[in-house]
Amino acid sequence: MTDARVLAVADADSYLKWAAWSLARLRDDGGAPAVEPALVTLRSPLAPTPQQARAAVAGTGLPVPPVLSPGALIRLVRTHPPDVVLVAATGPVAELVARRVLSATRPGRRPALITGLPGMALPATQHGTGWRRWADAFVVHGRREAGPYRTAFARHASAPQIVLSRLPFLDAAAVHPAGAPPWGTSPRPAPGVPHRVVLAAQAKVPATRDDRVRLLDDLARLTDDGLEVTVKLRARAGERQTHNEPYPLDALWTAEHQRLGRSADAVSFAVGPMADHLTPGTALLTVSSTAGLESLARGLPTVFLTDFGVGAAQLNEAYVGSGCLRRLDEVAATLRAGGPRPEPAWCEDGYLHDGDELGAAVRELAERARAGTLEPRPAVVPWSWPRHLWSAARSTLPTTLSARLTR
Repeated sequence: MTDARVLAVADADSYLKWAAWSLARLRDDGGAPAVEPALVTLRSPLAPTPQQARAAVAGTGLPVPPVLSPGALIRLVRTHPPDVVLVAATGPVAELVARRVLSATRPGRRPALITGLPGMALPATQHGTGWRRWADAFVVHGRREAGPYRTAFARHASAPQIVLSRLPFLDAAAVHPAGAPPWGTSPRPAPGVPHRVVLAAQAKVPATRDDRVRLLDDLARLTDDGLEVTVKLRARAGERQTHNEPYPLDALWTAEHQRLGRSADAVSFAVGPMADHLTPGTALLTVSSTAGLESLARGLPTVFLTDFGVGAAQLNEAYVGSGCLRRLDEVAATLRAGGPRPEPAWCEDGYLHDGDELGAAVRELAERARAGTLEPRPAVVPWSWPRHLWSAARSTLPTTLSARLTR
């Protein structure tokens, strides 16, 4: 078999990062046959800005992908038929991509469809699996996710192959100090007391304006303990990202720092690849961002903040049992003591494991696609016609008009 042709289609920034790193892993893992990767972004108001796109692909060796309309995607699939399509997109857009790809291929010669979520994926929701019930394979990134997703897909009379894979950008992050434990054990903290903390900002948590201002105030208090404080943004105020951010932290700081009694430079803000900020001497703080896993993989002190609660609403249930949950007022003392240290059993059962089935699954599905032995896929009926039509319109219309409709 010649090289397996894998096309990844992404929409938002976090999905683009996941797609790019997944393709890079498939390309570099040395399997036979090799993988010929291609990456595109579907036109949408969620599509990353050029700066966000460069950050998403940084370190993968892949170019910034072109942005295609649904029609251009169909033409690409027809002129360069892929064996496998990795659908890396938010639910309604993922379904739109699957419908367009299937419509562009002949019966019995369709590509395999693989999809997943770009981080920790619990809980397995009815909507999340409903939008993706057409998949041949669904990627999970922790052993604890497999069972809930099998159950959730079964509710839709769907049974995609559940494929266990590490979050692909953790491969590059696994640079431990000499003698550090391997994957599946507790990463060894980097030596020395951190002088800098980086908050991995999130659009959805904490949720309210008051809580986000309180977060900034408590971060500024860390400077009283001699720590530099940087907020790593997914996007600047006004830029789109995977989730809408009603109260951007940089805009809130500009509006509130004087009332809080802090100078404007007490807290700094940065964008770009997360890896650029996870350097020796740094500790990572977050409520629930997967950047915490990148930090742990590097052996850096990592804290998952509990100030705003622990539960589904905070997206941090997966970190229960990690050994890294702390309040902000505990951070300085915890860092001076060299911690926290993650629990080895949590690492192995969760997301810092050493299992990766993605390459073998892609190659097996590619062979079946070329042999025409994939299960037939009838036309995908939209999970929600109104949402489907809205997503189709936003991806088809010119970007400027689509953005106006979104506002």
